[in-house]
Amino acid sequence: MSVAVEMDTDLAARRRVGWAFLAAAGIWVLYIVLAFTISADYEEALVDASDALDTPVNRLPAETLAQISQDHPWSNVSAAVLLFGPALLILATRRAAAVTGDRWGTRFAWLGAIVWWFYMLLNAGLVADPQDLPPLTRDLDVLTVPLVSAGSVLALLAFIVAALALSRHWRRVASIVAAGVAAGLLVLSLVASVASDWDEPVPPIGLLPAELILGIALLVGTRRGA
Repeated sequence: MSVAVEMDTDLAARRRVGWAFLAAAGIWVLYIVLAFTISADYEEALVDASDALDTPVNRLPAETLAQISQDHPWSNVSAAVLLFGPALLILATRRAAAVTGDRWGTRFAWLGAIVWWFYMLLNAGLVADPQDLPPLTRDLDVLTVPLVSAGSVLALLAFIVAALALSRHWRRVASIVAAGVAAGLLVLSLVASVASDWDEPVPPIGLLPAELILGIALLVGTRRGA
């Protein structure tokens, strides 16, 4: 294989990985847009219920969440979008692993996805009668924070591992910076959760800036190891 062909193959692989991480970031951008548009009334209803019951949003009774969800059916669009976040992270880490040979990023991504999809499955039970919710769904006031936090921590770890592995092949500085951003947000989120007495979970949207940095960096460069 000629040097030119090797360089083209390397560049094509880099672009595939870069676009995968940008797609993973795009899901969170889309979610933010939806949260401030078609789901804005739903978000406001959650805050109003939190104030009325003097309870943190993530500790609201499942019966209250079910009623709010049924009163604002468009919120289900945002929930459906969130299902794709873990899938795209798995895709990105798999593409990275094909280059680096490191599989831990993908393993963490899968574990985080399983936790997150299980949480979303429990949320799907909110479509039932608020007074007759499925088992576990009725315990969302207790399960939300630990499940969301576990899924987020695993997803952030998946990104950090994948980015550090990529730093040995492409865009060393940018990859390390992206991993550092993810690690910093993970630590800050954990501190904030502890400070809130675990009323606030570690948010998965912390992946957004790190995925943007890495995705853009991989698409910008043209020289191996740049």
